Amino acid sequence: MKAAAALLAIAILWTPPPAAAKEPELRVLASFLPISLFARNVVGKAPGVTVETMLPPALGCPHDYALTPGDMRKIARADLFLVNGRGMEDFLGAPVLRANPAVRIVETASAVPALEKPNPHTWVSPRNAILQVRSIEQALSAASPGNAPVFRRNADAYIGRLGALVRESDEAAGRFRNRKVVVFHNVFDYLARDLGLTIVGYIEETPGQEPSAGEVVSLVRRIRDAKAAVLLAEPQYPARLAEMIGKEAGIPVRTLDPVATGSLSPTAYEEAMRRNLAILSEVLAAR
Repeated sequence: MKAAAALLAIAILWTPPPAAAKEPELRVLASFLPISLFARNVVGKAPGVTVETMLPPALGCPHDYALTPGDMRKIARADLFLVNGRGMEDFLGAPVLRANPAVRIVETASAVPALEKPNPHTWVSPRNAILQVRSIEQALSAASPGNAPVFRRNADAYIGRLGALVRESDEAAGRFRNRKVVVFHNVFDYLARDLGLTIVGYIEETPGQEPSAGEVVSLVRRIRDAKAAVLLAEPQYPARLAEMIGKEAGIPVRTLDPVATGSLSPTAYEEAMRRNLAILSEVLAAR
């Protein structure tokens, strides 16, 4: 009896070691904010799937971005690397494959109808966003077939919300009176195509390269001749130059958000695009 009691006491006091944390079954890396927003909406709470964002959400578009050692470590542990493509991520290629030869790279913009001039800013269009979300859903389902029904449900729900945004945009565009706009650089070209806008000029013909004094004079003349309604600035660029040109040309300046920076909230894309639509409705329907 004493031996049995001793064994019982040992059994009560002994605590098994904690089980090792289960490794995620699918590690997804998104290149920058909009692709991460799309991916997170599709993944939702799918078991065993993690989504990491490579560029900090405050950084913006990865034009001319150079990979850091931290980025290389993120790529090295990823199974699936979701990117925009169309030249947005210049670092794709040898550096990524050196970090992780087995990683699958998915260019989500490949299904988006191209513009006449090459332009990587596909996501700044709810119609394009729907195509990119579906591309992400298909890539995730191929990588994790067991979660495919979850990915499909989540993608369908998100695309339903984006579809509502498209319908709102179409209705608002029907009320625009002056469709001529000036933009900071070519980030809004796909959105302009959606809404039937005419871009009469760019402040920066090449992103990151400020115009010369002569180019500014020429742009101001072009704005006046075209009777453009508004100059659309961006939160990622200093407002000084846009405000100076707008004042000289005699048109208002408003800021639109291309959702290249901001929050990782699941509704961040829709909220930003609705704010953009409200601004466009204010200045284009009244002029």
